[in-house]
Amino acid sequence: MSSSSPSRLSPSRRNRALVVVGQRKTHIRRASTSKAAAATPPPTSTAATFDPSKPIVVDDALLTNEAMLAIVNLEVSDAHVNELAWSCLGYARNGYDLDTDDLTVKEMWDTAQVFPNWLKRFPEPPDFLGVKRDYRPEIDAPVKAACSALVRSIPAEHKQGLKQQLKELGWTGFTLDGLTPNKTRRAQVANWLIFFREELNGVPLEELIRRKQQRAEEEEKEQVERPTGTAKQGVV
Repeated sequence: MSSSSPSRLSPSRRNRALVVVGQRKTHIRRASTSKAAAATPPPTSTAATFDPSKPIVVDDALLTNEAMLAIVNLEVSDAHVNELAWSCLGYARNGYDLDTDDLTVKEMWDTAQVFPNWLKRFPEPPDFLGVKRDYRPEIDAPVKAACSALVRSIPAEHKQGLKQQLKELGWTGFTLDGLTPNKTRRAQVANWLIFFREELNGVPLEELIRRKQQRAEEEEKEQVERPTGTAKQGVV
């Protein structure tokens, strides 16, 4: 009795099978590459060449004393306060992007006109108030750092701007009773917004730098001594 031998492919059929296998491997490799590309999150901010002759311009109607009073009286949302500060710093929303992996929507930002010194520390618009109201250090530290940086950028002559401007509207400041981090930060952001309104709004960076240099020369000439611990950190 003759034993059956294993079937063998003819050379032509074997070549066709190799071609099919090769095509399948190429398809799998391309699919893997596509998935890897899809998993890479898109940038959330874009920046063109900064133009120092182009000023940041914000509608004055958004920066009135009444608008600042609404901020400190908690009459507007945290999101509104953040967005107003972002606009004054030069951040501009330029659209949204959908992450297909977790179906979350990410905001896209144009940072071309953000003050350069500020942009170095905050390439994306930061939360100044802590919209989550979670004050654990590991959560609140970035919020605290951003708000502190904003406060340090206010020149000494504008530190009391909020009280001075809102006094006529009956606001004299917060009392210690019932004071919260959110209230404190709202007042600090509003104070910076008043400084922006008075000194920065609509003024090109090159002019702001010229003014800054002029003030430094005047202070040096008058030999003005500053107290220890009041180092300036400007957004310009």
